Amino acid sequence: MKKKIFNNELLGILYMILCQFSFATNDAMVKYVYQSYNEIFVLNQIIFLRGIFALFFIGLFLFFKKKLDFKIIFSSSQLTIRGLLESFAAICFFIGVATLPFGMVYVLLSLAPIILTTFGALFLNEKVRWRRWTAVILGFAGVVVVINPSELKFGYFFIFPLMAAILLSFRDMYTKKIKGNFHSLQIAFVTCLVVTIFFGLLSLYKIYIFNLNELIILFVSSFFLSLGYIFSIATIKIALVSVTSTFRYSVIIWGILYGYFYFNEIPNTNTYIGAVMIVISGLIIISRQKKLGKIK
Repeated sequence: MKKKIFNNELLGILYMILCQFSFATNDAMVKYVYQSYNEIFVLNQIIFLRGIFALFFIGLFLFFKKKLDFKIIFSSSQLTIRGLLESFAAICFFIGVATLPFGMVYVLLSLAPIILTTFGALFLNEKVRWRRWTAVILGFAGVVVVINPSELKFGYFFIFPLMAAILLSFRDMYTKKIKGNFHSLQIAFVTCLVVTIFFGLLSLYKIYIFNLNELIILFVSSFFLSLGYIFSIATIKIALVSVTSTFRYSVIIWGILYGYFYFNEIPNTNTYIGAVMIVISGLIIISRQKKLGKIK
């Protein structure tokens, strides 16, 4: 029995790493297409087309799992609101992806669990003791180190991934309140649909004509996006969250590798130091939540 649990935990960790790799690969492809135009408004159409392809993949998976029940999927207005929160977070995130070094975006986005702890204490009356407050302060100090206010090499664009982290924290807080027995991929499907419609409307502002190569890249990117959702669900089902959540930070490594090999981005010392501070902060929070029984 112990061997089986051990193997499940290892498999869960592998799924989490593959999940983060899939999401990072999707984002890298989006950035690649964006750089062909270097116009911020092209992101609207990129995310719209990627969303259409992703809906196909997620819908197909739900169909084979016999979970593609449109009546159930669209019966909750709460899922629509969650999708809108995701849409605004996506705007901020992809502006960050377009304007900042790839690795830096993920470092700043990793502040999300730290922000979630802060919001939990301020808005949900959760008891946060001195160890977690220390971790929160360490995390915010790490952000200051990353953005390096004395230089601001990339201007104030660092605000966008931070805003994305805040919005994702609100999304996660809201998700806890969603009532209904929804499959995780049903939630992902509705979220993806709302995001696709949202960016479809925004893309009407300026329409771009993509070539076949760019369309293929977006098609492949949507496959990796769908794969990321599937691996994230597989991770939760097969292993304890307390075991796998630490490996969410592997996305920083993937981001730095993609930035270095595909976008010729070399992170500075501040990015590395700040990343370590933020990751340590997150690990402390995860450890404390595990001890308090908030995650299993």
